[in-house]
Amino acid sequence: MKKLLSAVLALVLLLSAAACAFAEAGDEEIIGYVTERFLPLTQVPRPSHHEELISSYLYDWAAGRGFAPVRDGANNIIFDVPATPGMEAKPLVVLQAHMDMVCAAADGVVWDPLSEPVKPVVSDETITADGTSLGADDGIGVAMCLCVADGLIAHGPVRIIITTDEEDGMEGMFALDPVHVADAGYLINLDAEQSDAVIVSTASGVLMDFSAPADTVPAGDFDAAVTITLKGLLGGHSGVEIHKGRLSAVRAMAALLLRLRSGGVSFAVASISGGTAPNAIPSSASAVLAVCAGDLGRVDEICAAWQSDMALAYISADPGLTVITEQSALPAAVLSDSALDDVLSFITCIPDGVHTMSADAAGLVESSSNLGILRCDESGLHAVDMIRSSDPARQEELVTIQSGLAAARGYAVISSKSADPWKFDPDSRLLALARAAYLDMNGEELTVMAIHAGLECGTFAVLNPELDMISMGPDLFDVHTPKETCVLAGIPVTYRLLERVLADID
Repeated sequence: MKKLLSAVLALVLLLSAAACAFAEAGDEEIIGYVTERFLPLTQVPRPSHHEELISSYLYDWAAGRGFAPVRDGANNIIFDVPATPGMEAKPLVVLQAHMDMVCAAADGVVWDPLSEPVKPVVSDETITADGTSLGADDGIGVAMCLCVADGLIAHGPVRIIITTDEEDGMEGMFALDPVHVADAGYLINLDAEQSDAVIVSTASGVLMDFSAPADTVPAGDFDAAVTITLKGLLGGHSGVEIHKGRLSAVRAMAALLLRLRSGGVSFAVASISGGTAPNAIPSSASAVLAVCAGDLGRVDEICAAWQSDMALAYISADPGLTVITEQSALPAAVLSDSALDDVLSFITCIPDGVHTMSADAAGLVESSSNLGILRCDESGLHAVDMIRSSDPARQEELVTIQSGLAAARGYAVISSKSADPWKFDPDSRLLALARAAYLDMNGEELTVMAIHAGLECGTFAVLNPELDMISMGPDLFDVHTPKETCVLAGIPVTYRLLERVLADID
């Protein structure tokens, strides 16, 4: 892996860092600038909580250019970039992105994100990955920071902060020393996903971590086993796509098991598992059942009928559900009847999806909950739910509901903050500059968005309440999934906007 890191760094150091203004560059050149710095990032494993390699890569990249980077205890990377000559009097601007990514593989794809790189697929219009998530969230934001550091656009004093663990708890952000933003008045976050918009407000988040010891019994009189797999669902970002009515594979599995029970099939469950991250809607799930051999045909029959029913119910929102049943080895132990009843009722009763809509902002989700991870087998139960809300009362309401559900079943629960709220500032100077620049360059109004997802801007506001902030980024679709796509045409739009804001700020 060290050889891979060295090879990638050597490749990047060969890239031209000749200064030029994006105003003089065409779209293809700008796309080249960004992708030349993004594609090497895809070759460095960087799942959340395992950013040692990418942090070292970025540290060496900055040090190799003489920027004297700081690498803190959370593996965050911070370094200052001197102003372009003649722009030294401009105020300090922080450019910020995160280095980790959500690692998701398509059905049937074997991928170890701790040791294996992403395989990017570049076409004339997009960048995707072969069978996995791409990491453009937020690798493209990191690449844009590197372009600025390489002098590709003119700027005043800039501080670049690239954080860790943004996708799963924001631990890097929460560990950041306030000194790194104490002297800054402006911050531009590069973690947005729509080139014709800027984000100015985000929701807070709470992670609910549930656990329980194993309660298993011998398989008893059952003489066969079947593994049921649900796949083909869209999944998606639990902050961005939560309102689209997509089916959660974890909840779907619970519903299917209840259908089998009501259909007269006698069974016991050895394991249930689904989901990959708290902030990703589960797109697949599986369960291992001990059954009577004479019921195997009935299991297939009920699963096929249930799939047809669900396909009709989700024909528009999530049409790709597939149910696969395969005979498997008979498990030695299964969940007790009471343990199975508890987990099925927990999955079906926990609030999942949109909880409330905002009464003030049309179309904005106010609060939601996503059961993103569930594992239950002979080692015990572990589940993680992400609550999001722009209203503290609604957030507390969901925490209370989920804590009560856990207590009723004897589950232990630990809650932890995953994001601070970011309140809209109607007097933002950065927003005014961005709107004027976008209108001037594109002949149309910039969309100003408050979103249900969380960004690190909320915690930056805690570290320095005087910070004036906006978030921008190119067009990304289906992030946190194997279908993640970066639309190349959005890159020049975002980077020219960044260039103009950095030039106009005073």
